[in-house]
Amino acid sequence: MAKAKTGAFYLTEQVILTATNTAVQGSISLASYVDVASRQGIAIESVDFMYQGFVAAGNDYQPSLSSISVASPPGAPLTTGAQLLDVQRGNGIVSAADRALVGSASLVQGIQGGLYHQSDLYPDNYGPVATEEARIVVNDTLFFTAISNNDFGGTSEMAVTVRVKARIVTLSERDFMSIAITSSAADN
Repeated sequence: MAKAKTGAFYLTEQVILTATNTAVQGSISLASYVDVASRQGIAIESVDFMYQGFVAAGNDYQPSLSSISVASPPGAPLTTGAQLLDVQRGNGIVSAADRALVGSASLVQGIQGGLYHQSDLYPDNYGPVATEEARIVVNDTLFFTAISNNDFGGTSEMAVTVRVKARIVTLSERDFMSIAITSSAADN
């Protein structure tokens, strides 16, 4: 289906969450990598999500989330969700059934200090191009959105980062058209 033109490389984007239940969106431009005329696209092999405490005054990243306030309704855990899409869906979290969804994850912070991460789209690790398991993207932008119900009452905010392992690939005319039509259908 796809023939790799490059070795694996990483694309990253970060958003800073500062307010409760307010989605923040960033984007990763793929315009330099996608070329319709030469049937060139991006093969996504894996998507990783990372969460850090962030103190804006001083541009200080924390190695953990312990600096973030976890004051919420008693007994209720705090959840931060993140999604990566290949079609713009607005500034919010979309359904897990959306065809534009490339990867997603959530972080749950327990009131008693427990933290755990879960990927809620399987797989976020698609596999190498050679095995034809990679997620092929022919759109010129990836959209990264994160939101949290954390009250951010402390001095820290939350930095949410997505890291995408990808390769530039060349597709056959038939495969390129198939992916482009599927992507265009996802617009609806």
